[in-house]
Amino acid sequence: MIISEKYKCIFLKPYKVAGSSVEFALSSILSNIDIATYLSKDEEKARQKLFGLCEQNNRKKLSDLIQNFSKQNKRDLQKFKWPKKFHPHCSADDIKSYLGDAKFNDYKKISIVRNPWDYLLSFYHWNPGKERRAPFEQWVFDNRHLIGQNNYQYKINGNCIVDIFLKFENLSEDLSKLPLNSDELSKIKNCFSTTFLKSGYRQKGREIEIDYLKSAKFIDKAIESFCDIELNMFGYQRPY
Repeated sequence: MIISEKYKCIFLKPYKVAGSSVEFALSSILSNIDIATYLSKDEEKARQKLFGLCEQNNRKKLSDLIQNFSKQNKRDLQKFKWPKKFHPHCSADDIKSYLGDAKFNDYKKISIVRNPWDYLLSFYHWNPGKERRAPFEQWVFDNRHLIGQNNYQYKINGNCIVDIFLKFENLSEDLSKLPLNSDELSKIKNCFSTTFLKSGYRQKGREIEIDYLKSAKFIDKAIESFCDIELNMFGYQRPY
């Protein structure tokens, strides 16, 4: 997640939409007053090496910690980590509470959208610990809370607050939508074209993935209920 004072914009980072790669590319133009949440250890090393910055301005002050002690703060302390202002996938509501209504409304809100069926397949394949996975039908039932989870970045009180959506399937081109000048866009695009963070986990053939989805048709109704932005605004459909 990024809050840029310099560009007056907010990058809201949903799950499984290449958000880390986009955040990494956006880091190429950030100033030292902007807020950037943490990436993985190796990604932070690369960001520091290339751009001279990593996670920044995200440490919670003691006074804020005393006044607004959250469950996430407790989890951080239990891991012997100083609490952060923001989690990488924090909600739009959290950011609005921090910035205040006027500033939040003034800033451009940017996020990424993806086919919700494909999003679930991506989550299923995401297995860095190489744990044994249950069959997709069972896994997706056990993890049905993931359906519509990105609404935390897209909505506040049921209303969409995102000004600029980038489509996962068309990210390289959609980066041109960002409210930046041509030099800044070129820098971001060049960086993005060579960045493949958290990739390489999805190696199953498309026919096998279609069989996965057919085995779990019960998710269709849930997707219809919770993914109205993806379906109604962008016309995503079941991929079979």
